[in-house]
Amino acid sequence: MLHRPARIAVVSPSGVSQPERLDAGLALLRDWGHSPVLLPHARRRHRYLAGTDEERLADLRAAFDGSWDAVWMARGGYGLARLLPLLPLAELAPVPFFGFSDGTVLLNALAAAGRPAVHAPVLHALQSLNDEASRLHLRALLEGAEAVSVSGRMLVDGEAEGRLVGGNLCMLASACGTAHQLDCTDALVLLEEVGEVPYKVDRLLVQCRDAGVFRGARGFVLGDFLHSAPAEPGWDVHDVLLDILAPMGVPVLAGVPVGHGDSNHALPLGWPARLRAGTLTVECPR
Repeated sequence: MLHRPARIAVVSPSGVSQPERLDAGLALLRDWGHSPVLLPHARRRHRYLAGTDEERLADLRAAFDGSWDAVWMARGGYGLARLLPLLPLAELAPVPFFGFSDGTVLLNALAAAGRPAVHAPVLHALQSLNDEASRLHLRALLEGAEAVSVSGRMLVDGEAEGRLVGGNLCMLASACGTAHQLDCTDALVLLEEVGEVPYKVDRLLVQCRDAGVFRGARGFVLGDFLHSAPAEPGWDVHDVLLDILAPMGVPVLAGVPVGHGDSNHALPLGWPARLRAGTLTVECPR
């Protein structure tokens, strides 16, 4: 996907990074033979954001101006939804964008426009949080793997094919009713979340369902739902997920190593994917 040494624009369109964690991620990309560069406002702070809207938007525009080989998020948090209506997607250079969590809204907007978008670790976590298996998986994708796979357990049996879409559940719900509401028609839908207790996961799922986000979905792939323990024993967040997803009559795969935990395996969005025998396989951009 990326030829060494790729010139990678590193942007902070969302939350503020811890300098040492971001520096460790940058160092790892350099060890892999690439040339990541922090854009001018990437270390700024404005309240809970990595700079003002104007600063963060300026860096995003510069990152997609055609002079870089790829664009990578420094970290997630919150902030991209504020910028998306101001970002001229049709004018952006068609280079790969890497990120997840708050990056979900931009990843899916790019993928819907036929642009390369990879649900992948942010640099803030790549070396300091994510495990070696995640790094090896990501490096294989960067170095030209034809396809990548993740495995889990089937909660609802079946097989399905379609383009892969989705990401962070809260971000998908927040886009409901906007111009960037996700279209899951004929798609396999990836979902992950962190820090939302089961009744809030229930509420987010119902919002997406009733807004029509999941209409036409061919299957669901569930990553981590961290810190979602119920108040009493005997059930867990997957029971809540099944309450909403199982009646749709499509296969549901759970427990794949994607999300806010140690394991976060990179997956290209918008590309053909196949769900079969407990494994999701996704074709990679060339």
